[in-house]
Amino acid sequence: MSKIAFVETPREIAELMVELASAPKDGLVLDTGCGRGVFLRALMEKGYRNCIGIELDERLSEESRKACPRCKIINGDYLDYRPHVKFDLIIGNPPYAHFNQLPEEIAEKVRRLIKTKKGDIYYAFIVKSIDLLKPGGELIYIVPYHFFYNTYARVVREKILKNGRLEIVIDLDEVRLFKGENPETVIFRFRKGRYDLSGEKIELVVIRRNATAAEVREGVLRVLKEKASTELFDYTVIEHCGNAEEAWSTLPLPESFEFPSVPLNKLAKVGVGVVSGFDRAFIVSKEELPGFTEEELGLVKRFIKSKNCRRFITEGFEYYIVIPDEIRDEKTLAERYPNIYRKIVRFKDEMERRYLPKNKKWFNWQALRNYGFLVENLDKRRIYVPTLDRKPYNRFSLAEGGYLPSGDVLFIQPFEEKDLYFLLGYLNSGFFRRYYLARGGRRGGRVSFTQRLLEKVEIPLFDEGTRQKISEKAEEIVERLKKGMDASELEDELERVILDAMMMKRFRKGGRRREHTLDEYLNRENFKTALRD
Repeated sequence: MSKIAFVETPREIAELMVELASAPKDGLVLDTGCGRGVFLRALMEKGYRNCIGIELDERLSEESRKACPRCKIINGDYLDYRPHVKFDLIIGNPPYAHFNQLPEEIAEKVRRLIKTKKGDIYYAFIVKSIDLLKPGGELIYIVPYHFFYNTYARVVREKILKNGRLEIVIDLDEVRLFKGENPETVIFRFRKGRYDLSGEKIELVVIRRNATAAEVREGVLRVLKEKASTELFDYTVIEHCGNAEEAWSTLPLPESFEFPSVPLNKLAKVGVGVVSGFDRAFIVSKEELPGFTEEELGLVKRFIKSKNCRRFITEGFEYYIVIPDEIRDEKTLAERYPNIYRKIVRFKDEMERRYLPKNKKWFNWQALRNYGFLVENLDKRRIYVPTLDRKPYNRFSLAEGGYLPSGDVLFIQPFEEKDLYFLLGYLNSGFFRRYYLARGGRRGGRVSFTQRLLEKVEIPLFDEGTRQKISEKAEEIVERLKKGMDASELEDELERVILDAMMMKRFRKGGRRREHTLDEYLNRENFKTALRD
């Protein structure tokens, strides 16, 4: 039987999760991947008497039998498990592995449970465990955070919303709890039942900094007992998640208010960059260019990458060879573009191992997404932003015409030139950053800008005076940064323009009204530390 890599849960984390349980001590308890028995030992120490552990690895299951002689240990695959009973408590640390990394026979079981080949095995564990709970039963898992936001985890979110409620969520960010692995993890407690989720709340605990497993255990238990934040953890109570189609967030917005708005995709084209799939072959140095013919230089394009995005402005670029998909014949490539061919043919074996659509040749780019639109509008200025970023501020960066976006950035091209500096200023504001993170853009200690999320973000319909001020401030910032000057004062002024407009409701009529929040925005320090805190 194929196996999946085993990473043991720290004893203190297992003890913490058992402490979160409220199931009766004589209830039926299941550990869905018991490993060496760390959860089972913690359960027995806490007084649970009817515990079952299931473990795929024969050697590990034998270790569990020795460590937990009073527990029933089953050597088998949880995804095949068909018990004749339901459980009061299911607990554990399920395996984490994307569908493509799974052995074929396990992958098929996962697909049947989550109805997609794009998910993770732990999605299947959550779905199956909810089915195996009694009404009122609890599921307590420690899993990666991405089921909150991943498009293909929608089936998990739907399962949770249709079958019960989340009661506790503990966001441990990227705390290094597991040897050799640093997933962005959450611990959650789910209770099965029928609930009106519009009236339900979630106790949310979010870690502020790195900590040991022992510090996590003691800190979480203290916070939940006192119902108050500490130096290590933030504590709050939030509205229950209500929509499986949208990303969930552990950076919530507090009390709500409304402002008229339009989604960004009504003001601009938002798109992903083009992907080579093997940059080393296609990147060209400035020194190589004189050796190219005029026809070959026609295939060399200037690209903006994540590293070129400073904030408000771009700095530098990379030359790439872009071989259009229309070139289908290797012989033609070698004859018309001999210098380019000699450069890339050295990497032929490696490039053939890339994933490529069936209609692509080894010398083509992996995905020329939006390429026609980008080339048609090559002379226009665009805003670029890294798709994944650890900086404590947004890096929406303006570039003049003549550039294309690499695969590690998104581009935003306003439909009207007058919106360029307005969008640049607003998207770089602390106000927008806090809003975006609360809408599901947070990935542990990073922020992720995706086409789907950005297209839907609400852009306030400020009155013309406010829009003009934001545009002017953004343009001033750009000019100052281009000269190598400090622009922090102007950025503070830009922030105040947006805050004042929000507080004084300086909006024009029209658009759609959505509930948003203001309270946390009014503490300007939050703008500098929104991601960290």
